[in-house]
Amino acid sequence: MAEESHPAYLSPSELGTKDYWESYYARTLAHISHETPKNNPNPNANANPDQSDDDAASTTSDLNEEDDPGTSWFSEHNAPQKVLRFLTRKSFPLSPRNTAHKKGARQPSVLDLGTGNGSMLALLRKRGGYVGRLVGVDYSRQSVELARELQRVRGHSAYRSDSEDEDEEESDDEEEEGEAEAEVEVDSGSKDLPEQDTSIQFEEWDILGSKAVLSETGLEVSSSSPAEETLPWFPYDQGGFDIVLDKGTFDAVSLADDAKTTRVCERYPDIARRLVRRGGFLIVTTCNWTEEELVHWFTGERTSGDRLAVWGRVEYPRFRFGGHEGQGVCTVCFQRLGNA
Repeated sequence: MAEESHPAYLSPSELGTKDYWESYYARTLAHISHETPKNNPNPNANANPDQSDDDAASTTSDLNEEDDPGTSWFSEHNAPQKVLRFLTRKSFPLSPRNTAHKKGARQPSVLDLGTGNGSMLALLRKRGGYVGRLVGVDYSRQSVELARELQRVRGHSAYRSDSEDEDEEESDDEEEEGEAEAEVEVDSGSKDLPEQDTSIQFEEWDILGSKAVLSETGLEVSSSSPAEETLPWFPYDQGGFDIVLDKGTFDAVSLADDAKTTRVCERYPDIARRLVRRGGFLIVTTCNWTEEELVHWFTGERTSGDRLAVWGRVEYPRFRFGGHEGQGVCTVCFQRLGNA
């Protein structure tokens, strides 16, 4: 992408630094470690037999779901629930409504870039009916440890209840017909899979600092160079993930203070594209870029060949200010196109 063809850069911020996120998640992890007994073989058990499992995890859940900057930026616009509804509606090709009843078929795999506390994947697994492979990656080791711990103790409300917020979702008049029901009905065997089949995988990975070789078909590792890394969680045999999610990660990348001629936000869209298999989808949610700017970053000038194209978008309430119309957050769904 030529330098003059992209939108104007954002001003650098501490939210674009790894130190900020490491410090934040370290504090959060330290906080919940004081609430959750360590080395407990049964994470759902607690010292008070009269206290329910949900009560035991409620403080941890409320803290991380509402205070996490990576989540709170979007929660006021109900973005996580809206993205969930988008991914579970009948018109989305990879929705469990379309795939869950196909016996023997591989269920869609999902990669969450900059997973933070893992809340989005928890929603997809427990309320969205996504029973395929779910992987969350983050360049912050503290984030990964936090996401793993919250899954272990069921620290997100989504881990504990499949129906929470259902009434609120069904009353949203902004949604398209058929989208109000976020809960997905899958066959009875899918929701009761063994724990080893339903657990979400969280891994430390720096998308911009990775030594894995990128190719037009996804990621490759050359055996001739030991310096190149192999990613055990990447579906090499599939050419990438079916769905890749970005909720605020491109925002954080765009806020990085990078003095180089080519800013990291210019490299990111092409790398993200190659993580998606051809025909798969990349869903990006931002609160720092307009929809027009976001589309430009991820599609550029490409009109043919291996590229991303806009497939759909999530609708949010719009506002008018000073004669201009806008919205506080936008989500665009891109599909990776090109010949295999």
